[in-house]
Amino acid sequence: MWDILAVVIAFGLQMLFCFAAKRTAVRCIPLYLLAAGFLYAGATALGLFGSYSFGDISGNQLTGLFIAVFTAVAALGVLLAWLVYWLVRAVKRRRQ
Repeated sequence: MWDILAVVIAFGLQMLFCFAAKRTAVRCIPLYLLAAGFLYAGATALGLFGSYSFGDISGNQLTGLFIAVFTAVAALGVLLAWLVYWLVRAVKRRRQ
């Protein structure tokens, strides 16, 4: 359930930025957020924010993995939104 929600929210946010923004840097704000999510996942897995474990299982690595998977699923929504944006743009240019 959370994975579908992540894709839908990321898709909607990226579509909003793609069609409403004039500048490319503004259109890429969701990409910047995804990069920050992956950096946060890596820093968490490396234990830069503290160290904890669940016996044999490293809590840092497990938490970092969950964050990385969530961010990767959200990246799928952003990728789909860029694909739709490029297709709509190509169809508009072809009609002109």
